[in-house]
Amino acid sequence: MSKKVEWTNIARASLDYYCSTIEKESPSSANKVKKEIIQTSKKLAKNPYLYQLDEYYPNNNGSIRRFFRWSYRVVYQVREDKIVVLQVYHTSVNPSKDID
Repeated sequence: MSKKVEWTNIARASLDYYCSTIEKESPSSANKVKKEIIQTSKKLAKNPYLYQLDEYYPNNNGSIRRFFRWSYRVVYQVREDKIVVLQVYHTSVNPSKDID
């Protein structure tokens, strides 16, 4: 059974920010990055446990996972009724600073 994939406002804003930065140098690359990340997130609906646990979240019960595309780390949570994309980080950023 497929689950719905949703994005938090923070995750959408992060993806938009990174893509707008890329767009200054290469609009086609920005489009490619955004499209690939969104398509990969949609695939989570059928196989949410495909990617590894996210090591930056303390007390992760196995529901918070991540995947990489180019220099971006996409963090998502598998919930009972849906999958939620929580955040998009550039791999040069230490995400533990954002996690409570």
